[in-house]
Amino acid sequence: MVWGVDRSHVAIHEWVHKVNLQPISTVAADQLSVAEQMIRLRGDEYWLYGAVDPRTNEILHVNLFSTTTKQTTRWFLDELHSRYQLEDVLFLVADANYLGPVFAEDGYRFQVISHGNRNAIKRIF
Repeated sequence: MVWGVDRSHVAIHEWVHKVNLQPISTVAADQLSVAEQMIRLRGDEYWLYGAVDPRTNEILHVNLFSTTTKQTTRWFLDELHSRYQLEDVLFLVADANYLGPVFAEDGYRFQVISHGNRNAIKRIF
């Protein structure tokens, strides 16, 4: 019970996300590991997108989509940019279906890399 109102944790969680009450981080990373990974939930396929600071392994942002397209990649990046100041960040990506092409088309600084700092996101996934 909060302020005399009995609500479930799920309802409160949904309210917070609906009004986007997430704090703006002070992350000052010069590199971020970004990945997409197909996962199965109850027999259905979903794509998990995530961004991690490879220096600290801090998970900065995750999102789950029922499909993976250039548009879902852009939605993920827009949400990431709305929460963090990422002006001069070098994104470390694998050779994923849509990450590299979207980064290239939208003018992001990125590097396709399969080892090293990019592995921070794969360890977490």
